[in-house]
Amino acid sequence: MCYNRYMKKFFIFGAIVIITIGAIFYFTNQGNFNLSCVTETSEQIVRGQSLAGLIEEGQTVRLLKGFYNCNPLRRGDIVAYNYSGQSELIIKIARGLPGDTFNLAKNQRGNYNIIINSQAAKNSTGQTYELPEGRQRMLELYINDYQGVIPANAYLILGNQAEGSLDSIRFGLIGKEGIVGKIVQ
Repeated sequence: MCYNRYMKKFFIFGAIVIITIGAIFYFTNQGNFNLSCVTETSEQIVRGQSLAGLIEEGQTVRLLKGFYNCNPLRRGDIVAYNYSGQSELIIKIARGLPGDTFNLAKNQRGNYNIIINSQAAKNSTGQTYELPEGRQRMLELYINDYQGVIPANAYLILGNQAEGSLDSIRFGLIGKEGIVGKIVQ
């Protein structure tokens, strides 16, 4: 009888482990990746509304720290970034990758659209990012410095708000070393 109780606990524990691993595979939404570089997983509560429509304020997400130590960062990945050494990480979407061309184009309303690889960058709802006059200045510096090509180990990260948020629009391209890990829902 005692043996059966231990076997039951063993199978339940095994099922939990299998479900957890399966969930990580499912939620990372990538077919081919390596989890051996993940140094820690933790739950994060989303603060702010820069990802509204994709991830809502107050929602709990999982952070896979170290994920990009052995996995490529892909366009559309949601990343946790250590902004300016603050204790709170910011969560953004990778929109521009090393080697991508990027530029700004003034539209009919006098605002600026972010252009990546000759296409207007869009948020998760399909809206193009549209910056009012003055909000484009930081990106113009990077476009001029790098002749419109994102350099190696640099990324353009954006929120989900079409008019921008605390993201690359305000602080420019980021280095890979500031990316703490991958966010999965």
